[in-house]
Amino acid sequence: MSDSSLRDKKKIATRQALAEAAFDLAVERGVDGFVVEDIVTKAGYSRRTFANYFSCKEEAIANSLTMNDYLEQDDQFSFSANDYTPLSTIEMYIRGSFTINKLKRLNWLISLSRNHPALKLYVTGALKEVQDFARRGISEEFGSEYPEEYYHILIGAVFGAVLPVLDESIDVKLPEDGEQHETDNEFNKYVDIVFAHLRKGFN
Repeated sequence: MSDSSLRDKKKIATRQALAEAAFDLAVERGVDGFVVEDIVTKAGYSRRTFANYFSCKEEAIANSLTMNDYLEQDDQFSFSANDYTPLSTIEMYIRGSFTINKLKRLNWLISLSRNHPALKLYVTGALKEVQDFARRGISEEFGSEYPEEYYHILIGAVFGAVLPVLDESIDVKLPEDGEQHETDNEFNKYVDIVFAHLRKGFN
């Protein structure tokens, strides 16, 4: 492995450690219950290191979502585009990538941001990054087979249907540990309904 690759991995690990510490403190104490100094103490870094990655604690909290999402990406969704449509591919991604921990993290971030405008701004941005990440992946896989606007509409529809569960606008119980792959848990049933409706309008 090259020196530059090692440096990049170290930077990602540092950023992740700071973001995780910020998220944990937000869950334990509330957004107003800690300061940046608490984050760096918990993560084991300096205030200067924190400033190299984040402008404020709210940005660090929100990045506990995006960093987790990118670090968990691997080849688990390798497939032949000939056997799938963009809709079935994003359904596979939702079912396979939205682990219990990630769903709970999303729920916590949205809940924490509800009464904190600064955090809400960063969480909204983080959610947009996740959507863009999914859209780019689908677009790169299927390319000009579908018009570019199709990918934007598809991803917008899917995330627009899932987010009300995470912000508790819709009363759907998130799965508990051990229920991730149980088809009859409330979240999986809701996903079934979402994609049944989407299949009527997306091919």
